[in-house]
Amino acid sequence: MAGGGGGGEGEFGLQIAPMLDVMFVLLMFFMVMAGQQVKEAELGVSVPGSGQPASNVKIPVNIRIAPDGVVTFNDTPVDSREDRELPRLRARLKGVIQESAESSVIIRPSDRAPYQRVVDVLNACGAERVKNLTFGG
Repeated sequence: MAGGGGGGEGEFGLQIAPMLDVMFVLLMFFMVMAGQQVKEAELGVSVPGSGQPASNVKIPVNIRIAPDGVVTFNDTPVDSREDRELPRLRARLKGVIQESAESSVIIRPSDRAPYQRVVDVLNACGAERVKNLTFGG
């Protein structure tokens, strides 16, 4: 016992039972995970081809109100500050809405624009039945 030269007391053989336990645990793990997989389904999405580009791309209308009350339609001045009815703005809005009723209009007033002028522009948009109206900075 005290010496180091004894027969096969200190040698370990290949232990098969712990290896089988680990293999069974791994097998159970993979079986459980296989049941949790989400099956991919085919979606019915039509991808645009290399044909002609779509011509129905809608560019939003930008209406700016300057600090002095001048109204611009897509960076083109349309009405002066004295005219509260905004006839030229209304005519342009009418043309845009007749072309496409879903056109979007973005009102971008200056920080120092008169509030009454913003109300005038809102009234003009309402009179021409603008549906998609937003405020921008």
